[in-house]
Amino acid sequence: MKRQNCIMRILVFSIFMGYILPVFPQYTIKGLLQGTEQTALPYASVRLLRTDSTFVSGTVTDSLGCYHLNQVSSNDYLLAFSTIGYKPEVTPVTVSNADVTVPVVMLESDNVILGEIVVKGSSFIRKEDHVLVIPDKQQVKHANTGYDLLYNLMIPSIDVNKRTGEVTTFGESVSLYINGEKADYRDVQSLRPRDIINVEYYDVPTGKYSGDVAAINYVTKQYSTGGYVSLDGKQAIGYLAGDYNVGAKISHGNTSYSVWGGYNMKDVEGPHTEKYESIYFPDYEVYRNRLTGSADNRSNQQYAQFKVSNITKKHNLSAQVSLVRDDVPEESSNDQLTYSGHYSLNSNSTEQKNSESLQPSVSLFGNFKLRKNQELEFKVKGSYTQNDYLRTYVENEQSSLSDVNEDMYRVEFSGKYTVKMKHQNSLNIALMHQHNISSSSYAGDYDSWQHLWSGESLLFLTYSQKWGKHLNLVFSPGMSMLNYRVHGNDLQQYVNPRLRFNLVYQPTKKHQIRTSFSIGNSTPQRSFLNDVDQTVDFLQVQRGNPDMGTVKFYRVGIVYGGLMGKFNLQGQFKYTGYIDNVFAQYFIEGDKLISTYRFGDNVHQLTANIGLSYRVTDNLRAKLSGNYMHSIVCGATPMTYNNVGGQLDINYFWKDFSVNLYGGMQTDYLDVWALAYLKEPAVYGASVSWSHKGWYLEAGTENPFTKHARYKEHADYGIYKYNQIQTSRINQQTGYVKVAYTFDFGRKTSRDKNDVDRSINSAIMKVD
Repeated sequence: MKRQNCIMRILVFSIFMGYILPVFPQYTIKGLLQGTEQTALPYASVRLLRTDSTFVSGTVTDSLGCYHLNQVSSNDYLLAFSTIGYKPEVTPVTVSNADVTVPVVMLESDNVILGEIVVKGSSFIRKEDHVLVIPDKQQVKHANTGYDLLYNLMIPSIDVNKRTGEVTTFGESVSLYINGEKADYRDVQSLRPRDIINVEYYDVPTGKYSGDVAAINYVTKQYSTGGYVSLDGKQAIGYLAGDYNVGAKISHGNTSYSVWGGYNMKDVEGPHTEKYESIYFPDYEVYRNRLTGSADNRSNQQYAQFKVSNITKKHNLSAQVSLVRDDVPEESSNDQLTYSGHYSLNSNSTEQKNSESLQPSVSLFGNFKLRKNQELEFKVKGSYTQNDYLRTYVENEQSSLSDVNEDMYRVEFSGKYTVKMKHQNSLNIALMHQHNISSSSYAGDYDSWQHLWSGESLLFLTYSQKWGKHLNLVFSPGMSMLNYRVHGNDLQQYVNPRLRFNLVYQPTKKHQIRTSFSIGNSTPQRSFLNDVDQTVDFLQVQRGNPDMGTVKFYRVGIVYGGLMGKFNLQGQFKYTGYIDNVFAQYFIEGDKLISTYRFGDNVHQLTANIGLSYRVTDNLRAKLSGNYMHSIVCGATPMTYNNVGGQLDINYFWKDFSVNLYGGMQTDYLDVWALAYLKEPAVYGASVSWSHKGWYLEAGTENPFTKHARYKEHADYGIYKYNQIQTSRINQQTGYVKVAYTFDFGRKTSRDKNDVDRSINSAIMKVD
């Protein structure tokens, strides 16, 4: 209770200080836009540019042709106006310690349909706390989703996997936002690129983004009338899989209503495995060869969402409900087994797994502009998940059964307060909490009832200070409090310090050097936190660990970024130490091999990364990235390994067509959790797309000349060794076709966020 009172006092005091401290003076530019016939021009594009034509902010005129641009600092600017059927116009304007009313601007009519104004100069513009990336026409036209556009931007330190929605920077996850609101995979997947004004890349996150490793914020246009209906479908070639979605939105004034629904499915031959195992019991040894004869995987998922949002100059409010159903009716394999050593026999095994989940959820989001430079934000989300999991394993005449039913409840809350103060400094306070309750009943070989309660709270205070024109400090101390308890076991409680420190030196607008240091921790995976036994086969049992701790990590790094003509370069060197890391563990218990999880030993990693993008011509763009990692595992199982990786991406745009080529080299690496060595084959592919008005067509292929891509893995735990080679139909010669169409009605409206989180919450321990 004393700790909670202390936290509340800090929060109240900081908010009070934010109100009384002086802030930067900000002003408003407003005016009226008309045609030469003195008629209002509604919904025209208005862009505020610096005198060197770099983008500052933008808006559209209302139904009466009026426009407002808020939070503008004193300076000289250019106002750029454009709308279909009229010639563009650029008007100079000066803001000098007062609001500005611009005289009426009149556009001359033009019989030719006009496009957007092209902003001259670099599309990468370094701001005080982020990089502003302005997409050009080519990048926007040849993209269908937010991921496509982010990929086309070719930010050197950002890797985008358009197929999975994974966005990383130097191997670490990047948080994605849309107009300042946290976004999930479907949010960004459903973004219409032509609605995106610019992309903000926070490589040194401050303010509301201070809790992220790095953040991408899509800034989109806002419209007040009209609507759209969109449909898209993607079908795999070479195996049966598809993803189909439909969405609609209607806007009226400041309020919009949107609905989304979708279905995806997969029916494919499962992976084929060749696995050689050695198990060393105290008095004898067992050797086993496993060869997959046949395997099948079938799965499908359906989702639906309804959302209402209201956006004004002072707030952004939204509420949504969603429902996700996930079904895996079949995941099976039939294997041939050959035993030697203590046993000498041949046998067959059959494994059948199926699962079903239903997850309704509701969330509320609010962002409030308290004053010109003060902002308060909150988000609350609650969900319930009902999970069923069934596994049967048969070997010769012996059979094993695991039947699990789970009820999972989850509540998340986050609140952030930000104030920008007078002397080029700012303060952000962030409080986050997530709470999970899981109740599971296990039947079959091992009957058990498991009840898991877990909660984690995070508190961060982030202070940013700029000294002069070249130096910026971001200091973010914090605290993490983790509590969890498995029924029948003691309460586990951990309090860990958090810290992020960045010192940024920017000698010119095109070059930056950043040094960083951070302390953090991760929470145990929920499916590990139990005292359940699950039969893997008749020699091996998988067991949970109800007494897992937190992994602490320490990072020190230096990053360089530079713009050199048509080249954009990013390089990083970093050390990461994982203290009390989680590892896989094996030991002998009677006539069984027990696989479980432990923590306590350390991992040290040195990494070097480089990314280079090159704008060869307006139509041809390329990006090259490479990385090196040196890993050291200390403790009970000492290990050392080096791995190198690299990838090349090329985009070529021509009229309505675009061609993409990509390739990644073969990689060998050490999995520091499984303590296993993995080798993944090279991956390469190509795609061709056509975009015209509301239509978008795309066809692509991956590994077109590879018939036998093999994923290799081996490990040595002393009492247990294995060597495995795995192949899968989806990793061989494959292709896909995608068709998307959007129909606008009334005045255009921006595509809304499809905010369905389709990841299923579960704490069930499943056999891998």
